[in-house]
Amino acid sequence: MLVSSKVPGGFGPAPIAAYLAARFTYLSREEWEDLVGDGRITANGAAASLATQVSAGDEVACDLPDFAPPAVNLDVGLLYEDEWLLAVNKPPGLRVHSQGRFVTANLIYHLRHQHQPPYPEAHLAHRLDADTSGVVVLARDKETLAALARQFERGEVHKTYLALVHGVPAAATGKIDLPIGKIKGGEVTRYNVMANGKTAVTHYRLLQQFGQAYAMLELRPAHGRTHQLRVHCTAVGHPIVGDALYTMDEADYLAWRREGRHQGEMDLIPRQALHCARLELDHPRRGTAVAFTAPLPADIEELLAKLPDIAKKE
Repeated sequence: MLVSSKVPGGFGPAPIAAYLAARFTYLSREEWEDLVGDGRITANGAAASLATQVSAGDEVACDLPDFAPPAVNLDVGLLYEDEWLLAVNKPPGLRVHSQGRFVTANLIYHLRHQHQPPYPEAHLAHRLDADTSGVVVLARDKETLAALARQFERGEVHKTYLALVHGVPAAATGKIDLPIGKIKGGEVTRYNVMANGKTAVTHYRLLQQFGQAYAMLELRPAHGRTHQLRVHCTAVGHPIVGDALYTMDEADYLAWRREGRHQGEMDLIPRQALHCARLELDHPRRGTAVAFTAPLPADIEELLAKLPDIAKKE
């Protein structure tokens, strides 16, 4: 399978295997180096070697070998179904669409080809991070998809998330109003609060606290910026438990991804403890308000049961 990509702005110069390992983390650096050595990688049309350096704008192509699909949790719960809409409860660790080795190990492929009954006409109306669980809505025809897209663009879709965070906010309710932008120049795609970023507002409510060590928050984003809740929680000093991308510095995060080393809180839960619990919208064909609710997944429930004892030790 031949795939290609352009090195993004602000990156490099760096060894080609280091670039590939940082950007396409489904293979380790050593595995990318093996592919370079096998002559499967080109840079700007020329065969690459381990000494090849790449920078922003370079075109990198790879003739990927056939891979066995990664093992993922395909326990997708059906929350709602009619002739126009689907709503499902996505388990943690499942990507919503194809990426890298996850050509078949993703939500949309599963629903179209593996689920019984299959939904060959299903189209994603929005996205949810692979390690975030909860409600995902899909359209069953292009007209419904377009109508849903308009609701998302106008901010008429309301989502409620549950997040387990470090520490306890000083106020039981509040609003986080901090603009968000993409960090440039790093090896990993991340976002941060930036003065020139896009407007982003998140409303929160304290639901439960475990001493002063942890709290369960209800989060309601008024905007849908990439990683908005994760960035906002980190920015106000209450990062989401298990969020490796925003609780580790870049070097530690890359080491964790490449070597599979658990670090500290990653032993509590190996993914961000973030769950989309409820999504409300107007039915695009019937015009009535509908809401879809997804129960907490087992990994967060199990962690919640342990937290009182864990919090006493901190």
